[in-house]
Amino acid sequence: MRYLYYCFRKPAAKIMAGLSWATMTLAVSCPVAGFAQTPAGQSGGLTADVSECLLKPRHVIQLGSPVFGVLKGVFVDRADVVKAGQVVAKLDTTVEEAQVALDHYRLTNVRQIEAAKTDLAWNQRELERRHRLAGNMFSKANEIDEFITKVEQDRIAIRKAESDLEVAKLESARSDAQLNLKIIRSPVNGIVSELKLAPGEFIYEQTPIMTIAEMDPLTVDLVVPSERLRSVRLGMTGQLHLHAPVDKTFPAQVDAIDQVIDPASDTFRIRLALPNPGYAIPAGIRCSVKLPDAEAGE
Repeated sequence: MRYLYYCFRKPAAKIMAGLSWATMTLAVSCPVAGFAQTPAGQSGGLTADVSECLLKPRHVIQLGSPVFGVLKGVFVDRADVVKAGQVVAKLDTTVEEAQVALDHYRLTNVRQIEAAKTDLAWNQRELERRHRLAGNMFSKANEIDEFITKVEQDRIAIRKAESDLEVAKLESARSDAQLNLKIIRSPVNGIVSELKLAPGEFIYEQTPIMTIAEMDPLTVDLVVPSERLRSVRLGMTGQLHLHAPVDKTFPAQVDAIDQVIDPASDTFRIRLALPNPGYAIPAGIRCSVKLPDAEAGE
């Protein structure tokens, strides 16, 4: 009864109504979505239904821009291999580049500090002369006080110029960050599967420029009956058979197990990962999987 329910995805009582025993037997023997029952006399384990086993990229990324603007250039084509961090597109950055140049100039401009230091040195020498003249009664007290004030003002001017230089450094970093927002880089190693925009088109924040598929590793999502929850383990190796055009079997490891059971179907999902160095195996291939029975020691 469990397999009958699982196969048709509806309550067993509704399926049972009006069916003969022979009909029920035929219904039970059909492949269930996710796993088929192992025939009697064969080794343990569960084999995935071909219709439910599909080899997919690990991630399919709709790559867009965090800011709006006019797309100036696209530097890759469909089916190109890209690396993480590689520049794949660029928006118009005329204004940002001008701001970067201005802020970098302010960052390297130390003339204000040099001028304040020169004034400080002059007023310090003048203050020393006023002190010497005061000993000979040729300098007034208010003149000495005036140059003491000027020396302190020069010191404040130097600190202010140094503070302005730190602000210029922060503004330069901000303008660099704003420029980088319009330079689009690939977040992963993968393959460009689709180009959606061409140079000259306007980009909104939610407009994807291209689609990038992360092809190593490839993954398979399987729907498993709930009674297998305790027998499936992370790192367990299953035999993944890829159908045409590959028609080969590869070992694939379980790298994710859902801990939430779907109450409607009494199933949970697992994910297997298949290493794909060099992207030799294409995604989108139908497949079947056989997992060992951990409880039976296989």
